[in-house]
Amino acid sequence: MPAGRYVVIGGDGGPVGSEEFRCAPGPAGWRYFSDVKTVEPVPHDEVVDVVVDAQWRPVRLRVETGAHRLLLEAEATRLSGLRDGDPVEAPWGPQMHLDYFTPATNLITAKRLTDTADIEVVYVEPFSLEHSLERQRYELLGNEDVDTPVGRFAATRWRFTALSTGWAADLWTAGDVIVKYEGLFELERYEPGASGVSPIA
Repeated sequence: MPAGRYVVIGGDGGPVGSEEFRCAPGPAGWRYFSDVKTVEPVPHDEVVDVVVDAQWRPVRLRVETGAHRLLLEAEATRLSGLRDGDPVEAPWGPQMHLDYFTPATNLITAKRLTDTADIEVVYVEPFSLEHSLERQRYELLGNEDVDTPVGRFAATRWRFTALSTGWAADLWTAGDVIVKYEGLFELERYEPGASGVSPIA
């Protein structure tokens, strides 16, 4: 069970929080659970719980931010669930993706893609947990070794772009973990466990 801690980086490049995570494969897919502490947009704690099936398709997303709670579950043609106790629903299909402010959802998308692609995404806003439909691009830049505070990894490099704003950043995946994400998350502690990828010796 890989586990670790990310530093959450703010717009000025300094730390604004942390995300303690653990993740593990299971008989039906993969699950990621994290505890987040951040000062943006106001000081608060979060719980993020994501479940995917064996093809890395999202099955369930649960987020609690203190002020708001969201549970979304995937069905054939919709995401449905509750936000603060009220029913919510979003269009859904086999080619759609899910995004929240956690490395887990970027990893899940990268695991589903085999090459550069523009994708349609149900984007959940940080803290407020309101959702919208967005377009994103993932560019596959290739395999390379990358240095992180916890060691050097043999990784796959992607470039993420939010097409509505043009904001872009590179990220690196190794096994079932984002090991580097420019400008957003820095992996400062990591334990590969029995199923995780270890740094290069």
